[in-house]
Amino acid sequence: MSERRMPRGARSIAGVALVAVLAACTLSGCTTGEVDQPTASFVTPSPPGDSTAAASDGAAASDSAGAEPGATAADVEFIAAMIEHHLQAVELAELAPGRVSDPELAEFADRIAVVQAAEADAMRAWLDKRRSRDRANGAHDHGVMAGEISRSTFDRAATLSGPAFDELFIAAMVPHHRGALEMAEERLAEHGDSTVARWARAIATSQSLEIDRLLEIEARLRGG
Repeated sequence: MSERRMPRGARSIAGVALVAVLAACTLSGCTTGEVDQPTASFVTPSPPGDSTAAASDGAAASDSAGAEPGATAADVEFIAAMIEHHLQAVELAELAPGRVSDPELAEFADRIAVVQAAEADAMRAWLDKRRSRDRANGAHDHGVMAGEISRSTFDRAATLSGPAFDELFIAAMVPHHRGALEMAEERLAEHGDSTVARWARAIATSQSLEIDRLLEIEARLRGG
């Protein structure tokens, strides 16, 4: 049975299972980018592995004796900011049940709530492990979060339903996703842990595809 025809509860369970499988694959040396995706609607980034076991990316990879720079301040800032960014997407998506009217948008919101919550948990675990190994980095609590959704937008979304909610959801989520793209690109311009760089690339890919899907839904709703 295709995902589009599955009950919402089954889709949520499947989404969690997918995140768990991809996370396990990454920790055993696999990379998410090599996994065939049945559709282009969602790409689930897998968490970076232990930075002490990963090679550095970019120019840092050419350091003498293959020295590992480990996670940098840019890595820590990116992960810390992306946790909060994901949680904002989850918060908005969790308002959708009972309010959203378009079935495709309902499916989109359901997957966002499941996948990005799991990713935020994995990123938090990585950040906590990093801080436990190097307490000097504990000061990196906050990063710059581009595309932040305002509290007034959340409050308004909670009062809407039907097409009005659909319109606000798309209007808020598109710039929010574009903010994630900006954050990922800024991290990729830096050097550091290659596993964090791979995560940034995967996030950039998934957010770009989801922006396209949101804009297609918006065009269809306006046309209808």
